[in-house]
Amino acid sequence: MIAVQGLALFDDALSREALLDTLGDRDDEIRLAAALALGRGDNRPGLDELVARLGLRDNRSSLLTVTLFRHYANEAPDEVQAIVLDTDLPLSVRLAAIEALAVSGDYRLVPAIVELGLRAPDDGEELPRYLHALGRIGHPAAREAVLAGLASNSMPARVAAAGAAGRIALLESADQLAGLLDAPEWWVRFRSAEALLQLGDTGVARLREAATSGGEAAREAATTMLAERGLAP
Repeated sequence: MIAVQGLALFDDALSREALLDTLGDRDDEIRLAAALALGRGDNRPGLDELVARLGLRDNRSSLLTVTLFRHYANEAPDEVQAIVLDTDLPLSVRLAAIEALAVSGDYRLVPAIVELGLRAPDDGEELPRYLHALGRIGHPAAREAVLAGLASNSMPARVAAAGAAGRIALLESADQLAGLLDAPEWWVRFRSAEALLQLGDTGVARLREAATSGGEAAREAATTMLAERGLAP
């Protein structure tokens, strides 16, 4: 690791070649450190080349992969978008690229993520992560996927969709969020109540209505959230 960090200080052909060779190291953290060092140079390799050399196409992914993608999301966002849309790559790699773009706030990929979310299996791991990414980006173009996510049979997807609806301030979601105040899962009720608060007066009105005339679970969720924010009737 010290050697990799030392090579990163130089910008010559010999150091670059040594770092490229290190991308095949048996240790994931060493390989990633070499990739990050290469990514900081003026003559950084393309992200697709790094993905190939790191073996990510063969599911040799690391939990630290998103760190590399976040760097490229700032320096070369188009290359990260290409990773997201490359259906030959493992899902874990594409999701890491989506999360990197979400952190960067790049709006251009929102339509593609919406389409992926609408086509994702209802019971898979990817749908909640698409919705979470859309919430992180916070663009209203996510509307269709978020509304569909609120109606999902997947509890993690409904939680992520509620969070996204609040972050985007999607007023059209108010009725669905109010309905989820009576959901059997506490986490869904909490996120939905929280999202309603983020909708402003429209959401607060739904919470107050649920607090007085909703079912037992809805009354508890609404009353608790309103009380915490000093908005109890």
